[in-house]
Amino acid sequence: MIIVYLCIFFLGASLASFLNATVYRLENGYTYPKIATLSSHCEKCKKPLNWKQLIPILGYIFYKGKCPKCKSVINIYYPISELILGTIFLLFYLSSIPLFFYIIILFLFVLSFYDYLSNSVPKNLVHILIAISIIFFFFFNFNLENIYLPLIICGVLLLINIIKKSFGLGDILLLFSIGILQSFGQFLVTFWLAILIALLYSLIFVVKKKVDIKKAKIPMVPFISLAFSISVLYGESMYSQLLKWMGIW
Repeated sequence: MIIVYLCIFFLGASLASFLNATVYRLENGYTYPKIATLSSHCEKCKKPLNWKQLIPILGYIFYKGKCPKCKSVINIYYPISELILGTIFLLFYLSSIPLFFYIIILFLFVLSFYDYLSNSVPKNLVHILIAISIIFFFFFNFNLENIYLPLIICGVLLLINIIKKSFGLGDILLLFSIGILQSFGQFLVTFWLAILIALLYSLIFVVKKKVDIKKAKIPMVPFISLAFSISVLYGESMYSQLLKWMGIW
């Protein structure tokens, strides 16, 4: 079984590597057919990557995070994102999570990278994700009650945004699209866990960079995506445990 687990893990990591490269090329003006046919290479010296460099995560470790020719530093986001998506795929497989959640995670991964690069997400991708989520909602016979909490929370966030911009519209639409695919407890865990992780990151970022927290631009989509993944796996048990701690159940 260990071979199967490794294959699932490296499938997720390889998809992360492919998606990272594709989004990077789109953001840097590559056009078809180059975006699909151009071999992977160092963006600094243009040297093609060898087979060792192309191995997700391990390629980064082999060469200590640097291009072997020009010694330019490779952004640590790439191996970390490969590790995260590989781990999510493996945990989803071990927990027998339905296949459609893998598709949602891939969309969230791409949107996270866009948000990381430019602090914004493409409207078209968000709209496609909403459409896919609605299709999954009806196709897999989700409970209509699942819609209420995402509608209320996203509606409140929209009203708050009118008064003072906090969440981006893309973040709000993203929350709605994933919220309708979760139970009441799972979505509560997703929402608050995303805020807590983002807050922790913000505090570390502010201390490290020595900037005013009000001026710090923090991409929310990666934290929403991570919280969603955790909630899909453990949201129900986390919600039940929370209720027990509060003495409600």
